[in-house]
Amino acid sequence: MVRMQADQQGKGQVIVLVVITVLLAVGYVALDRYTEGEKNVLIAETRGMNMVQALSKFKAEAGNYPDSLDKLVPKFGPAVSKCPGGEPMAYALNGAEYTLTCQRVVFASKPYTYDSKTKAWGG
Repeated sequence: MVRMQADQQGKGQVIVLVVITVLLAVGYVALDRYTEGEKNVLIAETRGMNMVQALSKFKAEAGNYPDSLDKLVPKFGPAVSKCPGGEPMAYALNGAEYTLTCQRVVFASKPYTYDSKTKAWGG
């Protein structure tokens, strides 16, 4: 009888340890993904600000923004900045304002975007 109770206690402890291990693994994966997302946001902002500066220089010289980022190269920048996934930044000109977007960098369930009107990054 005592041996049976000891076996049940041992099995219960193993189950608890397995549950704790699974929870820690899930937490680690979630934390790793969260920090990866933050890293991608920082990369997008850093590379995007290079494009913002190049666009400002272009506008100061030409009087308006270009219709594509390719027109900035090589005079205003060495290349069109790429998003963390390797794809070029998306550029959309809307009158006197523009947006730069990294489609695969998601912030608040939307692609991470710079808006020249607000001069801010967000999703």
